[in-house]
This record gives sequence, structure tokens and C-alpha cells, in this order.
Amino acid sequence: MTRRIISKDVSMSIHDVAKLMEEEGIGSVLVTEKGKAAGIVTERDLITKCIAKGLDPKKTTIEKIMSTPVVSVDEECFVTDAAKLMVSKMIRRLPIIDNGELKGMVTATDMIREVISKGKRKEDSLMYIVCDYEKF
Repeated sequence: MTRRIISKDVSMSIHDVAKLMEEEGIGSVLVTEKGKAAGIVTERDLITKCIAKGLDPKKTTIEKIMSTPVVSVDEECFVTDAAKLMVSKMIRRLPIIDNGELKGMVTATDMIREVISKGKRKEDSLMYIVCDYEKF
């Protein structure tokens, strides 16, 4: 889990967020409105919702391209449950929000690292998690 999460207000321009993502070496920014999570902007959003549609990144706010609603879990969520949720919702980043406070973010890469570190038990394999996601 990544604990250092960058969040920006919905009013920020797409250009400024893209520049920030490049400077920080990150693939997503949590979008807030009045201090609450409102969405998430990913590299994929920049490509498919801005560049591909010909939006002007300097004049368009991130609110126009953010993915919403924010799919999140609390910090007590089991890794396997988080992985199943990510597969079922087809997302690669999952914010950890507890009592309205952002605690971190789990990525698909984090999931792979977790599975690899656990060893060879059937219950810890990605195939087991993916095949079992419909039960979630």
C-alpha cells in the first residue's frame, strides 16, 4: 500500500495535474471536492478522456475527466477481498479510506507483490483470487 497519496481539488486543470503526475512520478491523483474524495484521475483518464477527445488540458478541469464514484475500502479489508473488488470493478487503484480519512492506496502491483511474497498456497494465487471474484 502506498501511504503518500496526492490529492487535488476538482477545479485544478488537467494540464496542471498531468504536470504534477510527471514531476512526482505517480500514475494517479485523488480528486477532492470540499475536502472529500470525489473521484480519481489516472494516466488512462488523461489519454482516453482528454487527449483522445481533443479537450484543451489548460482550460479543462480534472472534474471533467475524473473517474467517479470512488471505489474504496477501509483499512481492515483483507487483501483477497480488495483484489476481488478490483477485479470485479475493473480498477487498478483502490483508495483506503477510514472514517472519511484517506489512509493510502492499493494498486494492482501491490497485489502481485503480496501474492508473490505469500508463497505457493492455492488461496494466495492470483488465479484463485480472479476465479473466485464473482462470489465477492
